[in-house]
Amino acid sequence: MNYPVLKLKQDVITRWNSTYDMFNRCLETKDPLVSTLAMIGNTEMLTASDFNLMDYYCKLFKPFKEVTIELSSEKGVSISKVKVLTNALLFHIKTMRTEKNLPLDIYSMILKMENKAENKFAGMEDNSTFAEATLIDPRFKKKGFSSETYYIRTYQNVVRKISSILKRKRQSINQEENIVTDNEQITMSTEKKETFEIWKEFDSQVKEVTTVRTDTSDAIVELDKFLNEPLIPRKSDPLVWWKEMKRIYPNIYHLMLQRLGVPSTSVPCERSFSKAGYTQTDRRNRLSIKNMETLMFLNGNL
Repeated sequence: MNYPVLKLKQDVITRWNSTYDMFNRCLETKDPLVSTLAMIGNTEMLTASDFNLMDYYCKLFKPFKEVTIELSSEKGVSISKVKVLTNALLFHIKTMRTEKNLPLDIYSMILKMENKAENKFAGMEDNSTFAEATLIDPRFKKKGFSSETYYIRTYQNVVRKISSILKRKRQSINQEENIVTDNEQITMSTEKKETFEIWKEFDSQVKEVTTVRTDTSDAIVELDKFLNEPLIPRKSDPLVWWKEMKRIYPNIYHLMLQRLGVPSTSVPCERSFSKAGYTQTDRRNRLSIKNMETLMFLNGNL
């Protein structure tokens, strides 16, 4: 038949996407599979209706498979994608529901999925970690939000966070200036220098200008300037962009370090435990903790 040699796959009860892989492989090998079953005989055959259901199932769950791969990645920023991808999944489910001539089983499944997905993702917008990561990711920004209300709420939260960062920086600078001022006063008193009246007017003007500026206003200016930057391509690395722009947006950069480095799922952690389990076997149970840590480090970085 000149088909590529492919093995059938079986689903694994602990991995939902393995069922998708199994059905997808059945569709890929449909003709050889039907021919082989017919040659063997005395075997329950897969009908056209079965293949039709598998086809609908694969169409429905393919985006879920893709999202699983995206969010399980350890090589790039994933937490800022969560809101964008969950919105895309909900849109996909609703679109599938409107298709004509859907089999009753598939339609019932879609209705259940839509209900459960909406309940599951309902509080996603209220999660400040996800929302703030989306806003300060140069690939998404405002485009990552499903409504203006959630965007404004996140914008205000980020302004408060940046204001706090600015406040801490200014407090640190003021402490240093106070130390310098004290030293200058000591020096002045020691040398018995006079205060020049000519500088009084200038110093008062500078003080008025600096008091007008607040941490909040500076935070808004920096954030608005960042948001007005054009979006970078979706496949670009936001961390590379931030490395180049950290001097222009130093305070947002500080917040970015706390947000974009957070993994979106527990998959990397679970993988580490799996690797540790394979490394620490009964035959190697005399490994010291130090050697175990070294092996795990090499396993994860080579």
